[in-house]
Amino acid sequence: MVLLFLCLFLVNLLYFITLINNKINCPKKCIMKNLILALILTIVISVPASAIEIDTLWYRYTGSGNQDVDFTPDDKYVVLWRNGIEFWEVQQGVRDFFITSEVLGDYNYNEEYLVFAQDSTPKLLNWKTREVVEGFEKQETFLGRIRTAKSKNEFMATKGHYPKVMYFWDINQKQILDSFEIMKECEKNNQKWGRSIHEYDYLGNSDEYFYIRVNDNNASTPNLPSKNEIDNFSYLIYNRETKELIDSLFAFQISFENYNHVDKMVVLNDRDNLAWNKKGGEINFYNIKQKRFYNYLVFDTHDFVEASDIEFNRLESIVGITHGKDLKIYNLQSKELVYYSNIGGKDNISFSNNEELLVAHVNSFLLLFPSHIVETSVEGTNKNRVNLTVTPNPASNIISIQFSTETNEPIKLSIIDLLGNEIGIIDEGNIENQNYSIDYNISNIPPSIYFIRLELGSEIFTKKFIKE
Repeated sequence: MVLLFLCLFLVNLLYFITLINNKINCPKKCIMKNLILALILTIVISVPASAIEIDTLWYRYTGSGNQDVDFTPDDKYVVLWRNGIEFWEVQQGVRDFFITSEVLGDYNYNEEYLVFAQDSTPKLLNWKTREVVEGFEKQETFLGRIRTAKSKNEFMATKGHYPKVMYFWDINQKQILDSFEIMKECEKNNQKWGRSIHEYDYLGNSDEYFYIRVNDNNASTPNLPSKNEIDNFSYLIYNRETKELIDSLFAFQISFENYNHVDKMVVLNDRDNLAWNKKGGEINFYNIKQKRFYNYLVFDTHDFVEASDIEFNRLESIVGITHGKDLKIYNLQSKELVYYSNIGGKDNISFSNNEELLVAHVNSFLLLFPSHIVETSVEGTNKNRVNLTVTPNPASNIISIQFSTETNEPIKLSIIDLLGNEIGIIDEGNIENQNYSIDYNISNIPPSIYFIRLELGSEIFTKKFIKE
C-alpha cells in the first residue's frame, strides 16, 4: 500500500513538473495548490474500500465524466453512464463491461434493450447478452439525450447544437417515424427571438404527450447590447400524435440583472405527474391532465438551492434528493426525512428495482448504499437490541458471531450477499445459552461485502462484514 501511494504521488508530481517545464502560465500559488491536490487525490485513490466509515456497501474510483446511474432490471449490476455504458457487479463492486456511447440513453419499454448511440447512429444493447443490435441509419450529426417511451417501442431525441426539431424513432422498424419542428424565429418588441430545445421526455400512461423545455433568446437582434440579452425558459407540453400544444409552464428568465434560477423537472413513474424543483429548496408536484399543482415538499430552507437529482422508488412512496453535498430521502406521505448523508458531492442517484439498494456517483466515485427505505431489506430491523457483532471485520478466515437475547425462540443464523441471496446457514434451531457465540469459517467464499442475518422469532437482525 505504501509503494502504491508513493507511485501514485510521483505520477501526479511528474505531471505538474511537466506543466511547469512546458511553461504553462501558472503562478507559484497555483503550482503549490496543484501539488497539494495531487497529494490529496493520491491519498483518496490509495485508501482501501474497507476504510470508509460511512454506510456505503462499497465505493469505487471511476474517473471523471460520470453522467448518470441506474440498475439492470435484475439488480445484479449498477449501470454507470460515463462516456459510455459501464456495468458494475453489485455483489463484488467490479466493473464487468464497457461500451462507448455518445449520449445518455435509456431502457426501451419492456427493458429488453438499452438504447444508446455511437458515431451519430442509434443502437440497441441487450443488457443480458451484451450483444449490440444495429440497423439504424447514421444521422447527419450527433444525437441529443435519448428518451424512451414506456408503453411502446419508441424513442425521441434531438440532433446537433441548439436543436429546433424533435425526432421520434420506431425501435422495431429502426427508422424515424415523424418529427416536430418548433418555431425558429419571431419578432417581438422590435427584437428577433430564436428558440431552441434543451430538455424533453414522454408523458402520460400511454405516452400520449411529450414535453420540451425551450429557450427563447433575443441575442440575434442586430446591435443589441449584451446587457439587454434575455433568455426565457419554458416547458411546453404537446399531444404526441397531433403535436397540438396543450399546456405551458414558465420556468425562469436569465438577464443582465437576473441570472439566478432554480429548475429541475422529473417525470414520475405514473407518467401523469411531474416533480418540479422550480423554487429554492422546494419540489412542487404537477398533474398534467388536471393542469394543477397538487402537492409540495420542502427539502431545504435556503433560497436558490437546486436539486441535482430527484429520484423515486417504484411505488413513488419515497423520493431521494441530492443537492450540494447532501443526500436526503423522504417519505412522500408523511414528508418525514428517512435518511440523510452529507459526505461528498452526490450528483445522480437511483433506487434498485427491489428497493433495497441505492447507487450514487460522487464526483469521480461510484457508491452503493442500503436504500434505508425497506424495513425487510438486507439491513433488517431493530439492529441494536440483541447487540449482534461480527469480529474481526474485515476478516479472511474465521469470524466470531455474538449476540444476546432474553427469549428462547428458535433462531436461524445465515450469511447473505448484497442481493439478499442466502450463501450459507451457520446455525438453526433452539439455543440454550442467551449469550450466544459461534465461530464460522468464511475462507471458501469470495472476497466481497456480506451480511450476517439473524432471524429471531418474527424479528430480523443483520450485521455487515467484509471478506478480504
